[in-house]
Amino acid sequence: MDKTRKIWQKAKETATDKEAMKSTLTKAGNKLKSLAENSRELRELKTKLEILLRMFQSHINGEYRAFPVSTIVLIVFALVYFITPTDLIPDFIPALGFTDDATVVLLIVKKLNRDIKKFYKWEDEQWEEAD
Repeated sequence: MDKTRKIWQKAKETATDKEAMKSTLTKAGNKLKSLAENSRELRELKTKLEILLRMFQSHINGEYRAFPVSTIVLIVFALVYFITPTDLIPDFIPALGFTDDATVVLLIVKKLNRDIKKFYKWEDEQWEEAD
């Protein structure tokens, strides 16, 4: 549990530092690209992480500011947890390494469901305005 507490503290610190947010976004994006898509679970994890990355990127860029601070901290926590190789179940353990990452990400996505729906609506409006 101590590792989770440390990751939570890092997420709170990261959420208040624009350079740390950018670094986290880059690291999470790079790690996401490296995941194989040979299982349904990993494909689902990638899909959920992609929306969190888009939400976070839009926040960092100042394009979408409707997120409460708690949402940003939860997004950052999910991304920091994902990029931390030695969390509860270290990523190098075959077949199990991403189990805890997926669980954390999926729980946070579920918790942020309302914010995600609003963000999807905003994205759709951006596409419509671009046409």
